[in-house]
Amino acid sequence: MKAGGICFSISSSFVLSAFLLCSGLPSVQAGALGVHMYSFDGAGQTGSGPSGGGEQWVQDEKGWWYSEAGGKSWPASQWKEINGEWYYFGDDGYMHTGWLTDGGERYYLDSSTGAMLRNGETVIDGMRYSFDEHGVSKLVWAWKSPVVIPPEEEKGDLEKALDSMCDSVLSGIIREGMTDRQKLSAICSWIVSSFRYAGASATRDWVREAYEGLRRRHGDCYTYFAVSQALLTRAGFPSIEVIRYTDNGHYWNLTMVDGNWYHFDTTPRSWRRSFFLLTDREMAALSAAHGGCFEFDRSLYPPTP
Repeated sequence: MKAGGICFSISSSFVLSAFLLCSGLPSVQAGALGVHMYSFDGAGQTGSGPSGGGEQWVQDEKGWWYSEAGGKSWPASQWKEINGEWYYFGDDGYMHTGWLTDGGERYYLDSSTGAMLRNGETVIDGMRYSFDEHGVSKLVWAWKSPVVIPPEEEKGDLEKALDSMCDSVLSGIIREGMTDRQKLSAICSWIVSSFRYAGASATRDWVREAYEGLRRRHGDCYTYFAVSQALLTRAGFPSIEVIRYTDNGHYWNLTMVDGNWYHFDTTPRSWRRSFFLLTDREMAALSAAHGGCFEFDRSLYPPTP
C-alpha cells in the first residue's frame, strides 16, 4: 500500500492490528461490515472491502453510515434516498438525526431511524410542526402542546383501567346541564376534598401516577397534576403540563374553557386550597408573594386572558 494509507491485517476475530505508515494521516473511520472490520483513509478508500459490490447500512461506535461500492465509498454532505426514505449524511459521512437546516428550510430527521419526516404533523420538544411532501417543516403550535390521548383501540391495559376509574369519579360529580366552568369546578373540588398531600410520586409517567393516585388518594404535586390531567382529558378538556422552571419542582395544569387557557392547580398550600382557572397575571402575583412558587417560562405556554 502507498505511503499515507493504512496497513491492517484481518482474521476471523476482526482486526488484529493496524499500523500507521507515516505521520500526518487524515482521520480514520472504522465500520463493521458483516463479520469483518474495515479501516478507511480520509478519502474514503480502503485496501480491502467486503465481498460483492452492494450497498448496506453500517454502524460503528460513532453512528450509522451507508456503504457503497463494496465499502469503497459512502455519501457525505448530501441527501440520499434509500428504500423510499430520505436521509442526510454529514461531512464525515455519518447519518444525521434531529433538526437540519438546508437551503434556508428546516427538516427533521427521525431521532431513531434518521428518516426525514414528511406528509404529517408531530410534536417535537413540546412544539407541534407540520411537514409537507418534501419534508419542509412549519411551526403549527408555538407552545408546549396539550397531552395527546391515544384512540381507544390503541390504549393499553393501564390506560383502560385509568379511564374506568375516571369514569367512576366523573359520573358522580358531573351533572347534565352543567356549564364547562361548573364541570371544571366540580373536578377541582373533588380532587381537593378527596386527596391529601403526603408521600412522593414514584414516576414521571403521568398515566401510571394518575392510576396510583386515584387508587391510594394521596401524593405530591406531580400526583395532583397527573390526576387532574386524567380527569380533565376524560371529561373532554385539554391539558398542558406546566413546570416551575426554577427547580422543576412543581407541576400543574393549563386547561381551556370558553376559548381561553387558564391555570388549574389542585395541589393545596397552607395558605390556599386550590388555584382554579387563574390567569398568568394572577399566578405571577401569587408567585411573587410566596417565594416564587409559580415561576414558569411564559414563552413555552399559550397566554391566558
